Amino acid sequence: MEENLLAVFNERDPQRRLTVVRRNYAPDVRWSDPEETVVGQDRLHEKAQELLEGPLSGLTFTQAGPVYQTANLGLLAFHIVPLDRAGAGSSAPLISGYDVAIVEDDVIAQLFTVIANAPH
Repeated sequence: MEENLLAVFNERDPQRRLTVVRRNYAPDVRWSDPEETVVGQDRLHEKAQELLEGPLSGLTFTQAGPVYQTANLGLLAFHIVPLDRAGAGSSAPLISGYDVAIVEDDVIAQLFTVIANAPH
């Protein structure tokens, strides 16, 4: 769950991100967020890049608590915060939410991103 958040959705380098995507997700992974559902590693990777270059440009994810896990279900809360001058996240979250993953055969088969608090 931590690698999903930090090494995929915080990774600005597309090649490093793709390496993690190939290792952590099923080939036919389904990722649903408030906008849409995408299917497959390549589409998940492309959408992450689109978000990082678009609405998440200048922002970063921070972990907002421990990973919770039961059976094949994982949950991790996050904050999205502005990057400071040193490239680290500031403390005031702009958006909060959580990722829920269903794991099959030791990889994420389904990922759900839920936004709990966002600017209007």
